Amino acid sequence: MIDLLFAKTFLIVGFMLVITTFFSRINKVYETKSEAVITILGSFGFLFGILFFKDSYPINLIFVAIFSGFVGWSMGPTISALGERFKMKKYKKEAGLLSKTVTTKKMTPMEKLLGFKDEKKTMYFEKSNPKELFDIESEKYLLIIKKIKSSNNFKKDNYHQEWQNVIFQAMTATTIAVISTASLVFSISFDFGIMQGFLFISLLILIIFGLLNHFFFRSRLYSVVRAYLGVIIFTGYLLYDFNQLEKRMSKGDDSWGTAIEIAVNLYLDIINLFLDILYIMAESG
Repeated sequence: MIDLLFAKTFLIVGFMLVITTFFSRINKVYETKSEAVITILGSFGFLFGILFFKDSYPINLIFVAIFSGFVGWSMGPTISALGERFKMKKYKKEAGLLSKTVTTKKMTPMEKLLGFKDEKKTMYFEKSNPKELFDIESEKYLLIIKKIKSSNNFKKDNYHQEWQNVIFQAMTATTIAVISTASLVFSISFDFGIMQGFLFISLLILIIFGLLNHFFFRSRLYSVVRAYLGVIIFTGYLLYDFNQLEKRMSKGDDSWGTAIEIAVNLYLDIINLFLDILYIMAESG
C-alpha cells in the first residue's frame, strides 16, 4: 500500500511540473528586461510565500500553482535560447562555417604564476578555406549568417524535430535519475542527511561560479563544467530530499504542509537537474 505522504508529495510534484511545462511552452522569449526581472522576483516571492503559508490551506496550493507558473515562464526563454543556439550550430556546420579557439595574448610566466591565463578568442573559418580566420564582428561572418538565415532550410526550421528529441532525451535522463535515486533511498538503510552541509556549500559555490562566469568570464567551457557539477549536486539533493521524505514517512507525518515542503524541494531538484542535462546535451549536440 502506498504511503499517504508519498502519494501527496508526488501528486504535488506532478501538479507543479504540469503547470511549469504549460507556461514554459507559452513564453518563448522575454519581451522586455522588466518582464525578466518581474519573473525572477515573482518566483522567489512566491517560493518564500509557500514556505511561510505551507500549512494554510488553500493559500499554500495557490502559491504552489503560481510559483510553478513563474518558473515555467522563466524556463521558456532559457530552453528556447538553448534551442536556437543548438540549431544555429547545425546550420553553421551545414554551411561549412567552422570555429576554433586561438590565443590572442600569451601571459608571461610571472603573470601565470599570479593566476592570469592566456587571452583566447573564438575565430571562424570556412571549411573550403581554413587558413582565413575571422571573428563574429567581421563582415564575412555577418554575411554568412545572413545567408544562412535567408536559406530555405532555416526558414523551414529543419532542425526543430532534432531539438525536440534532445529535450525528450533530457527529460528521459532526468526521469531515470529521479526513479534511480528514489529506488536507492527506499531500498537501503543509509542516512543521506549527512550530505546536507556538503550539498549546501557545493550549491553556494555553484551559484557563485555561475554568476562569475555570466558577468566576467563568459566562457562556454566554464558553463559546461558548471552544468556537469550541477548534475552531480542536484542528483545528491534528490538523494537527500528522498531521504527526508522517508524519515517523515517513518514518523507517520502525512500532513499537507510536510508534503508541500518536500514536494517543492524535489521539484526544484528536478527542474535544475533537467536544465543542466539539457544544457550539456545542447552543447555536445
